[in-house]
Amino acid sequence: MAERAGDPAPAIYARLFAEFPEAEALFVRDTRGAVRGEMLAVAFQCLLDLDGSYGANFIAAERVNHEAFGVAPEAFGRFFPIVRDVCRELLAGDWTPEIDAAWNLRLARVGRLTQVEA
Repeated sequence: MAERAGDPAPAIYARLFAEFPEAEALFVRDTRGAVRGEMLAVAFQCLLDLDGSYGANFIAAERVNHEAFGVAPEAFGRFFPIVRDVCRELLAGDWTPEIDAAWNLRLARVGRLTQVEA
């Protein structure tokens, strides 16, 4: 995707901060975007390994860790759909029904991992 649309991180975090303005303060010391970039890289890695032992466990653990940072569960749960939405917009006509179906399957699984149990 990067060769077609460039780095998606600025658009992804702009969308995240638009939906959850309080989240931007958590990145105040990330003046060069390194933390955001690493977080996005790990998110993609988790999506790619969601059926393995790494991805699912990491996402479930990070949901809890992010709560300790003050991240609302809703904000944590919305991150992956925001990534999908921005990627879809950046790829525009290159976004295929197959890509959409693959993302939807992954997001359904991520949704189960990020839900807060009552």
